[in-house]
Amino acid sequence: MALLAFLGLNYKDKSKAMIAQVENQVTVISFQKSIRIKAIYVVPGQEVKKGDMLFVAESTNLEADIYKKNSELNSLKIQEIGLNRNYHLEQDILRSENSFKVMAIKNELNELMLEKRMQDQNSIKLKEIFDGTINNQIDSIKLARILFLEKEIINQTKQMEARIVQMTSKFNQDTSLINGKIKILKNNLLKLELESAELIQYADQTGNIGNLFVQLNELVPPYQSILSIYSLNPTIIKAFINERGVSGLNVGAKVKVESTNRLYRISGEIIEIGSRITSFPEKLNAMNGVNSYGQEIFVKISENNQFLNGEKVYVYISDGAE
Repeated sequence: MALLAFLGLNYKDKSKAMIAQVENQVTVISFQKSIRIKAIYVVPGQEVKKGDMLFVAESTNLEADIYKKNSELNSLKIQEIGLNRNYHLEQDILRSENSFKVMAIKNELNELMLEKRMQDQNSIKLKEIFDGTINNQIDSIKLARILFLEKEIINQTKQMEARIVQMTSKFNQDTSLINGKIKILKNNLLKLELESAELIQYADQTGNIGNLFVQLNELVPPYQSILSIYSLNPTIIKAFINERGVSGLNVGAKVKVESTNRLYRISGEIIEIGSRITSFPEKLNAMNGVNSYGQEIFVKISENNQFLNGEKVYVYISDGAE
């Protein structure tokens, strides 16, 4: 990228224009963590195109962190599988136990019902001999037991269902906890993998290699510069406008950038407006030795342009006409 630093004046179409100077933009590559240089594919002064490989680095700590996070992630996934299996196994066991209990109750209930039917059939004959007092007591005891067993079948089913609800609630809580840990680990792992991918550096623009600050196999501390790239064409204009300002200066506003000494112009767009007043670059002051002050305006232009470094240009608000 390159910068165009400019100040305001009136343009011939009566809109307020600005005069600018194209300046080369330097990109310096560094890392936030210690790395070791494994391979270097460029030399100072070499021209590179966007996407060309610059160098390859390695980070032992980063590789260890990725291995550790992957191990933790696999462990959690195994826990999740085990939790799911245990949940369904416990449900199957509970249902089986309930089935056996209900079956035993039904067997006893069937026996009592059979005895009751037989007793009912014989009760008529026994009434001729006995007054029915003993038989009525026996019938009442069996009937009470039958009613109890019928309710017990319902109670067993309700107890099983309540137990399943408790198991499901605990299973959902445990699963949610594990899934939360898995999500955090995946996010951390993704960040580490992105860092790992950045160990292979490619040129993000067409330009020339400036300085190469490292050597092969060198251990580079955090934030130390590794190499610099000078862009061939400007892409960012850094504007300075005086206190009078220029109308139409809003983020997203379209501008025209035009050469002062040849018939060439290109479109641009305001991408940022500074929030403070700062001094103009010395060579853009209206009078030598007298500092001028103004607000910074940043304009983006296409990298496919024909401006030369150091070339003066006009910048003005576009009226929409090509």
